[in-house]
Order: sequence, then structure tokens, then C-alpha cells
Amino acid sequence: MQKIKAVFYIVWGIVLSAPVLAQETENRFDNDKVSLRLFSNFEQVNPLQNLEIFLRFKMHDGWHIFSQEPGEAGMPTQVKWSLPQGYRQLEESWSRDETFETEGIVQHGYGDTAYYKATIRPDAASAAVGGEAMLTADVRWLACREECVPEKARLRLKLPITYRDLLPGKEWQNVAAAAQEWFHPRAEKEEFGLWLVLLMAFAGGIVLNFMPCIFPILAIKAISLSQTSYSKYKSRMESLFYTLGVIVSFLIMAAILYALRSQGEYLGWGFQLQSPVFVGIMIVVFAVIALMFLDIVVINNPFADKLGRMSFQNHLLSSFMTGFLAVLIASPCTAPFMGVAVGYTLSAPPHIYYPVFFVLGLGYALPFALAGLFPKIIAKILPRPGKWMVILKKIFAIPVLLTCVWLVWVLYNQLIPRKAPDLLWKEYDVRGVEQLLSRHEPVFVDFTAKWCITCLINRETALQSKEFEKLVDEHGIHLFRADWTNNSENIARALASYGRNSIPLYVYYDGKSDDYLILPQLLTPGILREYLK
Repeated sequence: MQKIKAVFYIVWGIVLSAPVLAQETENRFDNDKVSLRLFSNFEQVNPLQNLEIFLRFKMHDGWHIFSQEPGEAGMPTQVKWSLPQGYRQLEESWSRDETFETEGIVQHGYGDTAYYKATIRPDAASAAVGGEAMLTADVRWLACREECVPEKARLRLKLPITYRDLLPGKEWQNVAAAAQEWFHPRAEKEEFGLWLVLLMAFAGGIVLNFMPCIFPILAIKAISLSQTSYSKYKSRMESLFYTLGVIVSFLIMAAILYALRSQGEYLGWGFQLQSPVFVGIMIVVFAVIALMFLDIVVINNPFADKLGRMSFQNHLLSSFMTGFLAVLIASPCTAPFMGVAVGYTLSAPPHIYYPVFFVLGLGYALPFALAGLFPKIIAKILPRPGKWMVILKKIFAIPVLLTCVWLVWVLYNQLIPRKAPDLLWKEYDVRGVEQLLSRHEPVFVDFTAKWCITCLINRETALQSKEFEKLVDEHGIHLFRADWTNNSENIARALASYGRNSIPLYVYYDGKSDDYLILPQLLTPGILREYLK
């Protein structure tokens, strides 16, 4: 009986206030119940770049509106677009809703803030520079408190047309950052999603140890293990300090990424290697390490004579710094599982950053930590100390020296960017990609960088193979290379649009639909054939 009574009041409120006229405004609507504001990622329209639209609802004084599934009674909030000829809406989504109960009736809606998001593709054929595009949103909603009042408004965006590349403004970045928290799933789903991301981060951290860029750190750690006396206590303490070094380095990186992204900067995993200053410092560090391995340079403790023997303390500091350095040199690589976890994290609220990066660090530190926790196993594997240790040090100087050469090459390419002639590959251009996709032609995009060793190996073994060239020729695939050696907001935004913030990333459009495929991070000719066939 209570439910029937409540439904009656809702329907009666709608009937009494039915003759409400839509209010026409530019991009905002305000009354004592609800305020609406329309935001666009660009202040102009480039026909070759998609428009992202946010519609923000702010409810006042205890009023609420309804979601797309209002429950047992109510009216879903509706947004209908009137677009210029040739423009089309690609997708739309709503922020998460709340549950209300009125006289025993369960309803779903929004009581504080709600966001509606739409993606609109302009029409390149019908747009003329100097003209304007008018986008109109007709919005209807039912505002309820003690009674229910149907309301509607017409909001407009009038945007001039241009063909220059556009970047989102500061206001859009702030709105998009604020909206993110309202789009996350309900608590139980978020908890499951976070646990899955943490598991992927942990697995990605473990796999990262086997990526090519870790060879110099393997050399340093191997020398450390070979020179360590097999005291259980000392080995475990060194293992602990190595793990602490790894985790501290990851957490510092998370803090820097969050601070910069909250200021509107678009950065991703490996951002520090986009800095010539950082690359220069790493060259010096690894050059010194290589010279120490070759016994050309010997660094003694200047306080040893005054403070006595500090070998154990030095070992602990060395283990900590090895772990810290291991993260910095690992940044050119992205392991399987890790790309998805980092991509999810960098678009998530701050309370997600630190758990994910902490778990990533635990996974990365695990193999060497286990070696320190079980020193007897290492003692059985390695022979007794002797001349072989001197020879091993000099052998391991080779990958460290090669790392120095590679870093010098990276620095040279950062300071003097060169575009190598390539008949197959074009420089990444969002406008060019959009034009080809509008004609339903296949496109392959390679997101890469000179400091990404995995990218370089994939290029040599797969992307420059005769089999790949044959596939490209057979299917008429257009190839684009997005080089992220130096910082580029355009490339960072493009990566973010695919839910990633790290490289390598390989994206393939088959030309038959708007969908795309993301290929594995480690490529072979066989994998390329499987995905591109």
C-alpha cells in the first residue's frame, strides 16, 4: 500500500508540473533544484579530432534526479543531441548512481553530482575553415524531494572550425580529473577491480626482471652475490635493504607522476628517460660502475680510517642503492601485465597510485629478495671464491659498457632529433590516422622510443622482417610510428586514449570497423601474422 501511495505522489507531481518549457542557454542552466554545465575538450572543432563532452549536474538542497535505470518509480534522465550534418555520436556514459528509498520504493539516481560523457566525431567532408559548428543538447530530468518536478533545458556549444591540432584546455583537464572519481564502479566492484590490478602489477613486476633492459642490474647484483659471505643474517639484511630500495624508488616515482599529472601534465612510465639531464647522469653512473668492474677506478670509504671498518653498513647501503638504481634503469621496459596495471593506475584517484606501485615494487624485488633469504642455495650454485670472481667482474663489465653506449645514443637522438628516411613508416599524426580510418583503410601504429630496448628488439626481429613487409603489402596497411624519445603531450594523450601510459604499444585497425586490436608487447613474425591476417 505504501508503494502505491508513493507512486501516486510521484505521478501526481509530474502531472501538476507538466507544462514546463525548456530553457535555452549557451552552455549552462541554473535553478534552485539543479544546475547544469556543458564542457568540451576543445574550444574549437578540428574535423579530424573527436570531441569529448562532459555534462555536469549539480543538485541543491536535498533534490535528486534519476539514473538510466531509475528503479521502481521515476523517470530516467535523458540527453538528446542535435548535431551538424555528418557529425555522429560514437558513445556515451554516465557516472555511478546512488540508491534512494521513498515510502518503501527503491530508486536509483543522483543526489549530489552526476556526469554524462559523450564522444562526437565531426565530419571532415562538410566542414569549412572559418565556419562554426553548433552542437545542441536537449536534456530532460525529474527532480524529486518531497514532490517531483519534471524539467528540461537546451544547452548549446557554438565552436569555430579549424584544421590546426588542438589540445585540451586547463578547465577541461580539471573537470575530467574531477569526473574520474564519479565514474568508478561501486565499492564492491572497485575492490575486485583493484585486487585484479594489484595482481597484474605484482606479476608484471616479477616478469620485469627478465626484460632486456635489466641486464646491467643483473650484472651488478650477480657481482654482489658472488662477493658476499654466506651469513644468513647478513644475506637477509641485504635482501631487505635491496627490497626497500626498489619500493622507495617506485613510491617516489608514483608521487612525481601524480604531482605532475594533477597539474595537467601528461606523463607515463619511463618519463624520466625523456630528460637529457637524467640520461646524462645515468651515463656517468654506469660508466663509473663499468670502470669499477674493470678495476680501473677504486672508490674507497673516506671515513674508514676514522670510524673503523664499515663493510657491513656499506653492503647494506650498496644493496639499497642497487635496488633504487634497478628501478631507474628498468623504466625503459614494460613487462606483460604491467602495461595494463600502470595504465589503469595513472588514470585513477590518488589512493590507487601507491598500493599499485608498492605491489609492483614487491614483484620486481622478489627474485633477488628470495636469493638473499635463502643464501645456502646461492652458496651451492656458486663455486668457492677465487680468480673466477675477478674474471666474472670483467665479463659483466661488458653489458654495463654496452648500456653506456646505448644511453649515449639515446642522448644524441634527444639533443639532435633525426628523422631516418623510411618508405614504409610515416610519422604519427592523429589527423592522418583519422582520415584513413574515415575511409575504412587499415592502420598500424607503433608507439616506441629510442630508450625502449624492448621496442628496439621488436623492431629488429619483427617489424623489419620480410614477413611483416609482405603482410603490409597484402593488406594495404598504413604504418605510423609515434616516437616518444622526447616528451610529447600528443603521444601521451594518444596512449591514454588506449588506456595505456607505457611503451611499447602496438595498435591495429583492420579498416572494417571502429574497433582496434592491441598486440602483445613482445613481437615475433608469427604473432604479427596471427593478429594482422
